[in-house]
Amino acid sequence: MSTVYEERKAIKMAARKPSERSKSATESVDLDIVPYMDIVFSLVAFILFTSTGLAQIAVVNVNAPRYQDPLEMGMNKPEDQENKKQLNLTVGVTYKGLFIAGVGGVLGQVDTESAEGAEEPKGPTIPLLTTDAVCRDALAKNLPPPMSCYDTDRLTREMIKIKNEFPQETKIIIYAQPDVPYEVLVKVMDATRDFDGRALFFDVVLSPEIA
Repeated sequence: MSTVYEERKAIKMAARKPSERSKSATESVDLDIVPYMDIVFSLVAFILFTSTGLAQIAVVNVNAPRYQDPLEMGMNKPEDQENKKQLNLTVGVTYKGLFIAGVGGVLGQVDTESAEGAEEPKGPTIPLLTTDAVCRDALAKNLPPPMSCYDTDRLTREMIKIKNEFPQETKIIIYAQPDVPYEVLVKVMDATRDFDGRALFFDVVLSPEIA
């Protein structure tokens, strides 16, 4: 009986279509990767947008030198050159404080003499604030002081005085000693740029570091 049953089953299987026989034996499964691709593209777009939003670009106004024909220079009247005031305002950020200089020299510097009668080095226009022990220690050891040691409020007041004397001037040169914190340099630029909506010296030129 078993042999007859097996023969009948084999005949039925042989009578089926090839497609039906393959489906009954094995069924193929297609992997849908579209959702995974959507997730990957969404992550890439999110990373690009967030990285672009976090990037901050600082813009500093720097005027390139202008070329002038020597013949045109010779045609300028000497009276006009004498009447036009040249400032060349410069602010130096050092370990001892802030130096403000122009064509007439360094603002606020006075020749001083020690007890022995020897001339001492000229000090900065705006010395460091020595109310904090950290500032006093940095000044004594000639180390880069933190931001809190610089009197930027007084710097702004000095810029206002200079702006009153030179209302048409907008350029300023800023230099710093090596290892001066970057935040100090940024704070100095902010203090010289404007005050209460009044433009001061916003055309900034960064000079190389001094030793």
